Amino acid sequence: MNAPLSDRALILLLAAVTAAGPVALNIYLPVLPKVQAEFAVSVAAASTTVTAPLIAFAIGILFYGPVSDRVGRRPVILFGLAVFLVGTLLALFAPSVGWLTAGRVVQALGTSAGITVARAVMSDLYPRDKMARMIAYLTMAMVLANALAPVGGGALAEFVDWRGVFALLLVGGIAITWSTWRHLPETRVPGTGSSAVQVLQASAVLATRPAFLGYVLQSGVVYATFLVFISLMPYVFVQGLGHSTTEYGSWYLAIAVGYFVGNWHVTRYAARLGVHRMMVFGVSIQAVSAVIAWGAAYAGWWHPAWIFLPWAVLGYGQGLALPNITASAVALAPQYAGAASGLLGFGQQLMGALSIQAMAVASTATPVPVATFVAAASLFALAWLPLMRAR
Repeated sequence: MNAPLSDRALILLLAAVTAAGPVALNIYLPVLPKVQAEFAVSVAAASTTVTAPLIAFAIGILFYGPVSDRVGRRPVILFGLAVFLVGTLLALFAPSVGWLTAGRVVQALGTSAGITVARAVMSDLYPRDKMARMIAYLTMAMVLANALAPVGGGALAEFVDWRGVFALLLVGGIAITWSTWRHLPETRVPGTGSSAVQVLQASAVLATRPAFLGYVLQSGVVYATFLVFISLMPYVFVQGLGHSTTEYGSWYLAIAVGYFVGNWHVTRYAARLGVHRMMVFGVSIQAVSAVIAWGAAYAGWWHPAWIFLPWAVLGYGQGLALPNITASAVALAPQYAGAASGLLGFGQQLMGALSIQAMAVASTATPVPVATFVAAASLFALAWLPLMRAR
């Protein structure tokens, strides 16, 4: 048996497992216009290769969390990685947009295991305050990978066929699967697995708790605004405003830096300021930045700096908020952390998928529609805060 991993080594391993899904999404988005052109389909049809996987991701999250409560964390993560590899192969050799969508759906069903069960692992090992900090560390490591994903996708779109994205994902997926099989420990205490009925009952109770639903709403807004931006902005930036995919990837780094710094501040100040207060700060910054971005877009200030710099500040606010939202939600059911993580993730992804599909018919000629959606959703989240009590 391998020696127990240090906190740092465990975070790095879980970051790789968790990042597989977001990286698969972000690295693909810059090549979406090439997919649309090759298969000669509409923007809405091409967007299905994004929205369908998001729905599958949400369903997988809902499924894997309770299963990990029942059978353990390690086998569920390894199973999910194997499914991800199968989906990547399907997408790599897809002869049509339908097959590509199917491959990405299978990919998403696989990667949803990692992001769900990693949170449960954190809950197995750490109390609530430290869990928020460890989730922030986990997210910081993920952001470094995610920040490079659009840059890599943009470069691949310039120089190689879009299938190169999936070839790269296949190689990375094999490496992550091997490392996980070799090093990931089982953190679920032996003999504590609940029956399927107990897990379902706990999930039903949790889903009706107002506090938990409030956390789902807040995290769902974070995901929905982010996913709408990264799904539609490549069209706005490249086709609407005439910039290159490489420029998009480079400017996107500003958002990644903002989100990274927000998570870093959670690791430094969560214990001093408190989980709830940091969540309030983050949601408030998100709303103010979204309104500024909307004002700039509405005024016709469409230089990349006016698009991405307010979003960098918004990303900072989301980086402050999301680890604390997640830790608070999962801490509501410590004995069923997998189920809590699954329900939270399902709500996040469902709100994101529905938002993208609703916005797929919006104009991508200017940044105004995207900015309007983001501002409206962020103000709604801010208005909901007074209804959430600190705990």
